[in-house]
Amino acid sequence: MLLFMIVFSFTTGPFYLYYWLGKSNSEYQFKPRHIIVLGGAGYPSATALLRSYYASEVYKKQLVCDIYVCQPSTAETPVINSDAYKISKDLITRGVDSTKIFLETIGKNTREEALQIVAINPQLKNEPCILVTSPEHMKRAVAVFRKAGFKNIGGEPTFDLCGPADLLYNDKELGGNKSLPTIGQETQLRYQFWNHFIYQILCYRELMAITWYWLKGWV
Repeated sequence: MLLFMIVFSFTTGPFYLYYWLGKSNSEYQFKPRHIIVLGGAGYPSATALLRSYYASEVYKKQLVCDIYVCQPSTAETPVINSDAYKISKDLITRGVDSTKIFLETIGKNTREEALQIVAINPQLKNEPCILVTSPEHMKRAVAVFRKAGFKNIGGEPTFDLCGPADLLYNDKELGGNKSLPTIGQETQLRYQFWNHFIYQILCYRELMAITWYWLKGWV
């Protein structure tokens, strides 16, 4: 398995698997009225900040939207100290009207989040909604919400983008141990290989989760 992952990382396959999980089930043609930000890591974290950014960008295009922030918390945690509240504050700094933000702090997995959103506002099942979550999670998330009764559901996968900078360098100009191979011109070895290895871990874990949700009857 490790040998396969190493070899596969030198191809474009891991990226397209990651891209497929993010885009294959998330396309929509409607104007969203509700944005649902699904729970991830705590705040601040890469997943929380990316989801906040993407949600705010959709909101700016459709100012009639409201935003539901899903992030589990404990009963003992004051709302003002919860990660959901902190994400809502981040959304406000990005231009979202505070009166358009609602918090869902009970759901501990995607299925429970969908059920809790319905409990907060049952009408959402019949209105156009989009989910904001990580690319590898999107396919399962949309399927879960459809299973929960949402009729018009799409998604905005939170792909992170590479910067436009030229990352090539000349090893000889930088000095150091000259007996080692020069890798300054090998961006695939320095970056792409490792990114593709991480994509595989994310995607294989997600494929297992999709299988489990299917066996549970949640998708």
